[in-house]
Amino acid sequence: MKRKMDIKTRRLTTTAVTAALVYVVTMLLVIQIPAVKGAYFNLGDVIIYCAAFILGGPYAALSAAIGSGLADLTVGSTVYIPATIVIKACMALLVGAMTKKGDSFKQYAMACVAAALVMAFGYFGYETLLVGVGGALLTLIPNLIQAGCGAALAMVLYHPMFMMRNKLKLRIAS
Repeated sequence: MKRKMDIKTRRLTTTAVTAALVYVVTMLLVIQIPAVKGAYFNLGDVIIYCAAFILGGPYAALSAAIGSGLADLTVGSTVYIPATIVIKACMALLVGAMTKKGDSFKQYAMACVAAALVMAFGYFGYETLLVGVGGALLTLIPNLIQAGCGAALAMVLYHPMFMMRNKLKLRIAS
């Protein structure tokens, strides 16, 4: 019983820590995209991918939604909060699902790229609703750059995460 509670506590604690890390890393580099009010470039996705690999999708989805949603609130991009919560949670769930049965670098890289595309095109869809296709197209390139940077940086962190994942034994079914 104690071991089960210990793992549950570690998962919850790690989820809270990763939510804070998503927030902090997002806030470290905020570059406003002038084409659409409230849109901004950041590197918070790196932590989302790492959290999904270490914790699995459901816990990482929670940390991604909380950390990224709070970052949108902090920078004044409140119109993006609903989309951010859904898109970032979906990214974490996707990486968690794609790395659930195996933890090879190739699987992780493919998961990061797939999630990066979910981010870029998820925001494209949302911004199309907000400002139309023309405005959404203006943010697509910056979103694709952010997506690529986030995926590339997360891939660089694969080996330390692999070691941490095995040491902490926090991963659950995604």
